[in-house]
Amino acid sequence: MKYTVIILSIVFITNGGTCLAVDQSMCNPGSQNTFHPNGKLKTCALKDNLVINGVNCKQYEQINLYETGMLNSCVISEYFNYNSITCNQYGQVSFYGTGVLNTCILSKTIQIEGKHCEQLKSISLFENGKLKSCSSPL
Repeated sequence: MKYTVIILSIVFITNGGTCLAVDQSMCNPGSQNTFHPNGKLKTCALKDNLVINGVNCKQYEQINLYETGMLNSCVISEYFNYNSITCNQYGQVSFYGTGVLNTCILSKTIQIEGKHCEQLKSISLFENGKLKSCSSPL
C-alpha cells in the first residue's frame, strides 16, 4: 500500500498539467461546444492552456478532437517538436487519428527527405510520416 501511494504520487507529479481525458469542464464557459454522436466532446474553446496528447494547446483557442478523444487540431501555446520538425508557437497544428502529425507551421527552415521547407510556412505529412508538401525558399 505504501509503495502504491508513492508510485501514484510520482505519476501525478510527472504528469502535472497533462490532460488524460478532455471533457466539457476544460472549455471556456459560454463557448460553442459540439459533440460527437457518442456524446464525447468534439470542439470547444479552451478556458486555460491545456496539454492534450503531449501538445500544449492555447487557452481561448478552439480545439478539435476525434471521437476517440485524440487531438485532431489546436493552436499551440509553445513550440512543438515532432521528430525533426519544430512547429511554430501560436500556429495551428493538426494530427491524424493515429496521432501522427498532419500539418503545422514550421518555426525554422528545415530539410526533410531532400527538400528544403521554408520557415513560417505550412508543412504537411502523409499518415505514414512521409512528406506530403511544404513551401520551398526562393
